[in-house]
Amino acid sequence: RLRCLRINERGDRRYRATELQGFLHAAAPGEMRSEASGTSALAPSTDAAQPLSSAAVDPVEGGRLALLAELSRLCASTGDSDAALRAVASTLRRAGGFESVAIGERMASGMKLRVLDASARRKASGFELDARLVEVCLRDGRPIAAPRSPVVSGVTGRWRPPPVGSSAVEIYVPVSTSGRAWGVLAVESPPERPLDRHDLDLLRTVGNQLAMALGWARIRHRLREQRAQSQALAKVTTGLSSRLGLPAILASLVDSAMTLFGAQRSAVYLLRADGRLEAHVTRNLSDAYIAAVTGMEQPFLGAVIQGELRSVGIPGFATDPRSAELREAVLAEGYDTLTVAPLVADGKVIGTLALYHDRCREWDPDDLQVLEALGAQAAVAVNNARNYQQMAGWAAQLQSIQQLGARLTRLTTVADIGQAIASELRQLIDYHNVRVYRVRDEEVVPVAWRGEIGEYTDEHDDQLRVTVGEGITGWVALHGQAQYLPNAATDPRSQTIPGTEDDLDESMLLAPMLYEDRVIGVIVLSKLGIDQFPGADSVRLLEIYASLAAQAMANADATERLRAQSERLERQLASQKELMRATESILSTLDPQAVMESMADRLGAMVPADNLFISAHDVEKRLLEPILARGADAEHYFDRTLSDDEGVSGWILEHGEAQLVPDQLSDPRVAHFQALGPQAGALIVAPLRARDRVSGLVTLERLGPDAAFTEEEFELVQLFSGHVSIALQNARAHRAVEIRAQTDALTGLKNHGTFVEHLALAAERRAPFSLLLIDLDDFKSFNDRRGHEAGNVLLAGIGAALTGSSRETDEVFRYGGDEFAMLLPATDSAGAVAVAEKVRRAVASVRSPGSRRHSGVTCSIGVATFPLDGHDRRSLMVAADRACYLAKHGGRDRIATAAMGEAPEVETSDEPLIARLRVEDQPIGALVA
Repeated sequence: RLRCLRINERGDRRYRATELQGFLHAAAPGEMRSEASGTSALAPSTDAAQPLSSAAVDPVEGGRLALLAELSRLCASTGDSDAALRAVASTLRRAGGFESVAIGERMASGMKLRVLDASARRKASGFELDARLVEVCLRDGRPIAAPRSPVVSGVTGRWRPPPVGSSAVEIYVPVSTSGRAWGVLAVESPPERPLDRHDLDLLRTVGNQLAMALGWARIRHRLREQRAQSQALAKVTTGLSSRLGLPAILASLVDSAMTLFGAQRSAVYLLRADGRLEAHVTRNLSDAYIAAVTGMEQPFLGAVIQGELRSVGIPGFATDPRSAELREAVLAEGYDTLTVAPLVADGKVIGTLALYHDRCREWDPDDLQVLEALGAQAAVAVNNARNYQQMAGWAAQLQSIQQLGARLTRLTTVADIGQAIASELRQLIDYHNVRVYRVRDEEVVPVAWRGEIGEYTDEHDDQLRVTVGEGITGWVALHGQAQYLPNAATDPRSQTIPGTEDDLDESMLLAPMLYEDRVIGVIVLSKLGIDQFPGADSVRLLEIYASLAAQAMANADATERLRAQSERLERQLASQKELMRATESILSTLDPQAVMESMADRLGAMVPADNLFISAHDVEKRLLEPILARGADAEHYFDRTLSDDEGVSGWILEHGEAQLVPDQLSDPRVAHFQALGPQAGALIVAPLRARDRVSGLVTLERLGPDAAFTEEEFELVQLFSGHVSIALQNARAHRAVEIRAQTDALTGLKNHGTFVEHLALAAERRAPFSLLLIDLDDFKSFNDRRGHEAGNVLLAGIGAALTGSSRETDEVFRYGGDEFAMLLPATDSAGAVAVAEKVRRAVASVRSPGSRRHSGVTCSIGVATFPLDGHDRRSLMVAADRACYLAKHGGRDRIATAAMGEAPEVETSDEPLIARLRVEDQPIGALVA
């Protein structure tokens, strides 16, 4: 006897004997098969012929689980994605008994076969991924299966097992990472290896494992890359700053940039006086390509960054319009992405650093900024090297400058650099007093000073501070020109420092610290006496030293910016991680109220606040209704309702933009609590969006005169509120779909599926209840006489009559067609009969559509009570069906109970409800679609 039944969509398929034998073969207990190597293979699943409730242990399922566990171990045990893919393909083919296992990656140029593990006979026949199956699989985002053949036709996303004895079957499973189709897992089974639905489930799971493994591999690669960048950048910055030989600087720059950004080729081109490029250091580039670049009359590498002086990354450079003059050379060289960073010194491009990636490299802004910073460091180093070469004749003095400059470049703070200048500059120039200034906006601020004799020992910060343009120090800061004053007292630009002598004989030497044509500081040397510094030589030496000091100061500024940026990025990363965890939690919740509760918990943890409020916008009432409140003023929040045009909230409802209010006392839009009065503090108010409007608001408040929110916190709240908006939309949509799925569209009653669920739950609770099965009499005649439209109107009216005649605790269902059912909680047989009588009368009183006359349609009702007439769902349904049958054949328009007698013989012309249950209540596994 067949243990399972397979039908087509219409239910009218007849099967030949060979097909039935195939069904029996598919339902027979599976046996483990093995290849010549002796490796166990998975047998077809046998649970398609067994009830779902079977508790027997399935050894085949255990084998699949063991295989998945082994594949998970392989994916997690290596950081090499290629090795992991090969191991997965090999293990899956041998353990699964497949003819071949292939993994293909979707590239810009087409599908690339990354891994192929196949049997000898399959390799001998040749292997190629079916482009059409790949396209359908990736387009639909789900597995597909088809017989292996040169032409694929009728491919759909639904898997159907091939007939017994058919040709080999190919299954294509999509592999998606980071929301995009990465590629496919292609598996082929031999003809003698039948497939079942569990094979599809197994391969789908393997596809997910591959996606996770590839995702983690990408993350590990990015982390390694960032760590290498961090280490290399620190090394390069120190290395470039400590070298003055141009070849060594450029070689270090090229090698470090390749390591830092994972490039396969690199070069440094410097601009010559005639405007052409000259390749100074190259790596892995052909002579022909270098000749093509340096031979261009309008050098692209310089022109592309001349405008904004910023780094540029161009994936697919060979197809970019800007590569027109170089296209043949680019294609011959074979790289994909060109990245160019300017080398800018004194506001002018002196050359370019070019990186070449063989595969497509998408540059993010942070990496381009790092490359830009590296280019800036390199440009300064190149400029310094050139200056050093020009000053080679000043050997002794420049040796001292080099030593002092190297000392400065190793320092990372402005204060340390200022103290080093004040203490070490004496090795170059003798002085009695030194002052080191930094230009901060419109002020010239002293950062270090030292007096060697009594007249200068009592100076302090307030005495020395000046504005740009004030005194001789301010003049140098304004004009950027070094000055030597043999007699400072006679210079009209001089200004006497408070507390010092007006007519003091003093010589002064001043030099600006220039960085990229901008004065960032001033070095001032003083010496008692007239004309104490040796003129032009002293000015030249101090200018040189000031340029090194400027570089050191700029490096310190850059280091401080990088440090601050790093700290900010670390905070952002931590916030983003927490945001992702919070979003995952919220998106997994499908109850709107639970979403808002979770939002309050998560957001309160990420952005601490004294008050957190959530409100909903009632469009019809034009009000903001309080939904949730946490914090010190929560009770006051529920005591008020704002109109949708009041306060900051009204502004956001109108404009749809979040608002950061740094001072809620000075912002007239803030609506304070009347009971508390105006309070000092800061606000963040962000919209919760529906599809086309603002559906609500989330408000965070910090109280106190010093309370504030940062821009990072403001951005985080906006991001989080956006994610919560999506979660709320999902939850509301899910609830709407859930209600539609449980409701009959015609009558508005709960549908058949809901009835089956509620009946089963009522029986499981073991509490007494009654069941009414209601079958309309003569409805078919009415339908034939008046038409289907009138019949539908009558059914809707009968549904309303059933609801009106039921009690508040009763549940009314449309079972199907002209049949209805009612569940009566805590109701015995007598009570059920009383309700049934009300129902019978209500149905009989329903009028015909468009008429005052009764429709003539009545009903027969069967009554069964749990547990008196049935101890479970099935037996109670049988009892109610028998009673309904008895009422139907006893004259119609009447009520019968399960206790009125045994069920009569079923006529072949009238199929009772229980006959349908015998099919509908079969375990899912017994039906083969």
